[in-house]
Amino acid sequence: MASLISSKWSFWPARGVSHRIPLSRLAAHGARMLRVSLLFVFAALGAAEVEEVTNQAQFQKILANNAAVAVDFYSTTCGPCIMIAPKYKELSKEYDGKVKFIKVNVQTAYVGIQIRMRQAVAMIARKAEAMDIEVSLGALEAFYQKYDPSKLDGIDEIYEKYPAYKLVQILKKKYGAAPEFTKKTPAKPKKVEDEGGASSKAKEIDIKKMDLEDLKAEIYRRESATEEKEMELMVKKNERRREKIIERCAAEGGAVPVKLAVVGAGPAGMTAAIYAARAGLKPVVVAPSMGGQLMSKGVNVENYPGIFEASGGDIVRLMKKQAMRFAATFEEEAALSVDLSSRPFKITTNNSVILAQSIVIATGADSRWLGVPGEDDLKGGGVSSCATCDGFLYSGKPVVVVGGGDTAMEDALVLANAVLSNPKITVMWNSTVAEFKAVEGSNVLGSVAVRSTTDETNVTEIPAEAAFVAIGHIPNTQLFNGQLEMTENGYLITKPASTKCSVDGVFAAGDVADWVYRQAVTSAGSGSSAALDAERWLSEHMVGGDADEPEEDGKEACHPEDYESWTMKQIRKELQERGVNAAEECRGCMEKSQFIEVLCRHIQA
Repeated sequence: MASLISSKWSFWPARGVSHRIPLSRLAAHGARMLRVSLLFVFAALGAAEVEEVTNQAQFQKILANNAAVAVDFYSTTCGPCIMIAPKYKELSKEYDGKVKFIKVNVQTAYVGIQIRMRQAVAMIARKAEAMDIEVSLGALEAFYQKYDPSKLDGIDEIYEKYPAYKLVQILKKKYGAAPEFTKKTPAKPKKVEDEGGASSKAKEIDIKKMDLEDLKAEIYRRESATEEKEMELMVKKNERRREKIIERCAAEGGAVPVKLAVVGAGPAGMTAAIYAARAGLKPVVVAPSMGGQLMSKGVNVENYPGIFEASGGDIVRLMKKQAMRFAATFEEEAALSVDLSSRPFKITTNNSVILAQSIVIATGADSRWLGVPGEDDLKGGGVSSCATCDGFLYSGKPVVVVGGGDTAMEDALVLANAVLSNPKITVMWNSTVAEFKAVEGSNVLGSVAVRSTTDETNVTEIPAEAAFVAIGHIPNTQLFNGQLEMTENGYLITKPASTKCSVDGVFAAGDVADWVYRQAVTSAGSGSSAALDAERWLSEHMVGGDADEPEEDGKEACHPEDYESWTMKQIRKELQERGVNAAEECRGCMEKSQFIEVLCRHIQA
C-alpha cells in the first residue's frame, strides 16, 4: 500500500517564480547560443552598476529603491554564463543611470523574484533588433551635410567613437532624425597565415584591450572550439577501431575476441572503461549513448566530487571523452543478448557480435515510477526519484515523499532527519498519488493530488515544490537470468570483497549489484574495482586478445585526420625526422592536406 509523507517546512515568501530567458542571439554583441538570465522588474531609479546580490533581503531593498532592475542569474561553472558576463557589463554601462544591474550566483545565493516574462522578452527582443544595424560613413556624412555641417570636420572621430545603434539614438534625440542605416550582415573572417604559411580563416582579436571578463569569455570560446575538434578526431578513431574489432570478432575460423567488454555506459561502466583502457586492455563499451540515469537527470549534479555543478549529461560526456582518449572503443548499441555459457563470451547487438574474454556488467537499475498524470512531464521540474541527489535543491521548501517502505523513510530522513516523531513531517496513511500538477503556465511542480485508498472520492491537493518518488528500483539484469546468481529482487550477487560474479571472468559494477547506496560516485568507485579485478583475472589466466594483434600486415597505420590539428611547422619537422625532403617530395603542394598525404605515404611505406 502506497503512502505519502508531506513536509510542512517553511519556505521563503516568494513573489513568484524566476525564469531563465533563452536567446538564440544577443545582436551586435557576437554572442552565439547563450542562455541569458535577464529579468526586468520595475520598482525608484538608481545608479546602474553590476552589484553582487547574496540574499533575499538585499534583493528586496534594491527592488524598493530602483525603478528598473536587471538581474543576471549566473553560475561560475557555466560556460555560457562566463561568455555573457562582459556583454552584460556593456549593457550596464550603456544604461547607466536608467537601470540598476545586479547579478546572483545561483550556486551560493538563494534569491527569487517575480517577473512578467512576456514583457521582459519583448523588451529584450526590441533592444536586440534596434542594435542589429550598421551605418556607413557616407550616410553619416550626408546626414551632417543636411543637419549640421559644422560637424563634418570631426566626422571620422564620431564614426569611430559610437556603435551604429548608439549613434542613431543620439542623433535622433538631438536632431529629431537619424542617418540612413541597414540591417547588419555577418562579416567575413579575414584570412591569416599559420606557422607554415598555410592560409586559414580566423577572427582578429586584440586581447590587450580585453578586461578579465572578456578574456574569460574568449578563453571559453577557444577551449570549446579546440575540444570540439578533438572530439571529432576521437570519434573518427573510435569508428575505425570499432570496425576492426567487429571484423576480427566475425572472422571465420580465426575470430579474435577483445580482452574486456563493458556492458553499460553510466558512471560505473565509464569508470571501468577508463581504468581498463589505461591498463592497456583496449576495452569495448557496449551500450546506447544515453549514459544511464545520470545522463537523463533534469537538474544539475552538485554532489559529485571535484565538480561543483554540472548536468548529469555533461559528467557522463566527460567520462566518455576520457575513456576514448585512452583508446576505449564504443559500440553505441543496446546489448540484445549476452551468452556466458561458453568462452569467449558473446554479446549480440542489432549491428554486431562482440566476443570477449571477460565482461564487466554495469547495466544499472531503473527507478520505479508511479505512472500517474504529470509524472513524466515534471521530471526535472520538481519530480525526482532521489532525495539524496536532489534534496538539497529544495531545502526549506514544501516537499512530498511518496512510498511506504524503507526507501521512502530513508528519503524522508535525508530531508528532515526523522519521520514519525518529526513535527515537520505529516504522514498520510492509506493514500496514493492521483496526479502531479504544474504551476500554471510552467513545467514546474506546484502541487500533488492525493487520493484516499479507503474513499476514492476523497482527493486532497497538497502544495509542493518537489516530490520524491521512493518506491524502489528495478535492476537491469534481464539479460543474465539463468546465467548469473542474483538476489530475489534481481540484483547481481558478487563474491565478498570483490566485484566477481558467479561465472569466472564476469564482474559487476554500480547499481546492478548495489541496492544500498545507488549513487553516481559509489557506482564510479565500483567501476574502478571491477576493472582492476578484470585486469588481475586476465593476467592470472594469461588471456590474450586484440591488444596482441599487429597493425595491418605489420605496417604502421596512418590516418590523415590525426594530423589535421598539427601546424605546418610540426608536419615539416616530422617529415624531416623521417628523412623526407619536403621541398622535393611535395613540390607544388599548397594545402596542409597535401603535406599530410606525403607524410602518411612515408609512414606506411
